Order: sequence, then structure tokens, then C-alpha cells
Amino acid sequence: MPDSSHLSSRKSDHIKINLDRDVRSSIATGLEEYHLIPQALPEIDLDEVDCSLNLLGKCMNSPVLISSMTGGLKEAEKINHNLAEAAQHCRVALGIGSQRAGIEQPELFASFQVRDAAPDILLFGNLGAVQLNYGYTVDECRKAVDMIKADALFLHLNALQEAVQP
Repeated sequence: MPDSSHLSSRKSDHIKINLDRDVRSSIATGLEEYHLIPQALPEIDLDEVDCSLNLLGKCMNSPVLISSMTGGLKEAEKINHNLAEAAQHCRVALGIGSQRAGIEQPELFASFQVRDAAPDILLFGNLGAVQLNYGYTVDECRKAVDMIKADALFLHLNALQEAVQP
């Protein structure tokens, strides 16, 4: 289990590699197998199409989630703030990056603070489920939710990444 300083360095490396290298996968998603057939004269009034939904007391324009990205370092503040603004503008849900660093180093809380930029969205806190094996309890889970005024909490499973990352 890496210490807190190693964790922050690793998170910074995650951002840097995405800025400096081509990290696209050569593995196809499968979506290229599908082709939408254009309908120039659809027999539907687009004003009657409603993709909105209510979940956990929050109204979203569509069932879309901007998934967990980053947190726990200075560079993450701007990234998370921009993602929160986009989620608020589009009225979709947002999952914040793993909050372990913020729990273990309270001075890093700011990198996760997005509620001011997105007061109306469905917001998910996030911890690695593996932390429950290393002493995290319901108290840390509540702390993650309270830290960002989240509506719910993800417990992410990422065994392969945890095993191979430096």
C-alpha cells in the first residue's frame, strides 16, 4: 500500500501521461459495428422526447455520468472544477476521483470541492473498495460523502490497476 506522498505523485503522473502521450487504446469498443440509419422525416416531435430522470432526489437531463477522474493534488482542482461546471451546465451526474488522498491528507480536500460549481447535480463521492481491507470503515465512507456534499458514494473496484501501477 503506497504512502500518501507516493499516492499524490502517482495521481500527478496519471494526469501528465494523458497530456504528454497518446494513450488511446487500439482495442475497439464495439460501437463501430453499429450505424444509425438517418431518418430525414421522422414521425416524432423532438419537443416530446424527454430523456430526463430523477435519481436520489436529483433531476438530470439524461442518464449520463461523467465518471471518476482525479483528485488529491493541485492540478486536480481545475480539472474537477471544469468537470463540475460541465455537469451542471448539461444537468448530468458527476463522480469525483478517489478521495483517499483527501481523507489521509485533509489539506488536499480542496481538490475535491466541486459542489459550489455544481449545486444541483447528482454528485458521487468515491473510494477504492480495497481500502475497506486496510482499516477504512463507515466513518471514512461518511467522511468522503461529507467532504464534497455528495449524494452517494462509489466504492470502485480496480484490482488490475492496483496490481500493476507503480
